Amino acid sequence: MNDKAPPDTLTHDVASFVFRTTSTDLSPSSRESAKRALVNILGCCIGGSRHEIVETAARALIPLAGGQTCTLLGRPERVDVLTAALINALSSAAYSFDDTHSEALLHPSGAVATTLLALAERQRLTGSDFLLSMVLGIEIAGRLSKAVSVPPAQGDIGWSQTGIAAGVGAAAAAAKALRLTSEQIGWAIGIAATQSSGFRAAHGSMSATLIFGHAAQTGLRAAILAQHGFDGPRAPLEGKYGYLSLFSRTPHFEYLLPPLGSPFEVEALAYKPYPCGAVIHPVVNAALQWHHSQGADRSRQIREVRLHTHPSAMALGFRRHPENVLEAKVSLFHWVATALWYGRASIAEGQSQVVQDVRIAQLRDRINVLTDDAIPPESAVLHVLLASGEEQTVSIEHCKGSVMNPMSDDDINEKYYQQALLHISRFEATTMCQRSWRIEELEDAADIIRVAAPSSI
Repeated sequence: MNDKAPPDTLTHDVASFVFRTTSTDLSPSSRESAKRALVNILGCCIGGSRHEIVETAARALIPLAGGQTCTLLGRPERVDVLTAALINALSSAAYSFDDTHSEALLHPSGAVATTLLALAERQRLTGSDFLLSMVLGIEIAGRLSKAVSVPPAQGDIGWSQTGIAAGVGAAAAAAKALRLTSEQIGWAIGIAATQSSGFRAAHGSMSATLIFGHAAQTGLRAAILAQHGFDGPRAPLEGKYGYLSLFSRTPHFEYLLPPLGSPFEVEALAYKPYPCGAVIHPVVNAALQWHHSQGADRSRQIREVRLHTHPSAMALGFRRHPENVLEAKVSLFHWVATALWYGRASIAEGQSQVVQDVRIAQLRDRINVLTDDAIPPESAVLHVLLASGEEQTVSIEHCKGSVMNPMSDDDINEKYYQQALLHISRFEATTMCQRSWRIEELEDAADIIRVAAPSSI
């Protein structure tokens, strides 16, 4: 247990770090990591732009939107800056295909990047400044999430780490992009921190994805308010009844102490190869490996499946028979069954016709799960018992997409195009991708997003 109190200058020190950090402080690896994060999340934004969640939100909110100044990725409408941040972030998480912090159960890039993309259309922002702001936003979100949830901190898995941390990161990113003073950055952090929310009971509903949109809009609004003199609490992070004490049973505030950015948290991001909860990726990886080694015929002969995995996989993926596509996104049983049956784990396998497939439901009933704290979160063991009595085992030490087995740049590009080409032309998709990889050369970062509205298809 950490009996020490955080320094009473913690928020001030974090804000000062954001204020004084410049592009020259970014390492080559952090720059490349940020570009990977950007390309990945842009694909997710476009791929998710016509999801039922986004369509519903668009019908509700676009008629209420203000000036048509900002682009919605993959959609023809233009909206005000705050609505753009919300809807684009909503799109980024619609299929749960985004990224994950390798230590915290946090998905920061959607809220941070969409905040900056909206802001870049409101005022001129160089590509270099965009990249710096993105790195800093992910840094603050990552450090905050670790401080309340990563051992030795003792958090509660019921909190959505994206809901409680990504909005503060988005505020820091926007404040940096707006060139706010250190005091104003502290206000922005505090304003966003007071709006932090989101819990995992929302899983299986549209509200779970709204958490991402709320984080982006909250962060951007906080920075704009701070820019105009709207102040925040004096000690929102460290104070009595503040962020750390409320979101963690035992916070580890040392994660927020210097040296921040050594290395930057953006380098700890892992990119999802499968459109489902990251905690179930190891078992999905194992199921895919089994199918690819055995073939479709053998999958029809499965009598029983036994899985050994980390407890977090069942804590969040416990739904054996999801009732809809939203519940299926976080169902361990659904994704293992589809991976075994089809040998695929793509957006298509999360659609309603697959979720309701009787054969998949029957296979879900044959899956049994044993959890063990000794199994690393990125590992899993799968045992398949066939009708013949034959038993086969697949062990995954580091699942695809984890830090130790990362997606390559080519993998990220392929994932990007698979999603982007659903809703924009190849020319538009290629232009956006190329500009994102060389963002530091751009005089105007908004040149990335201006090609994102569909025009040719």
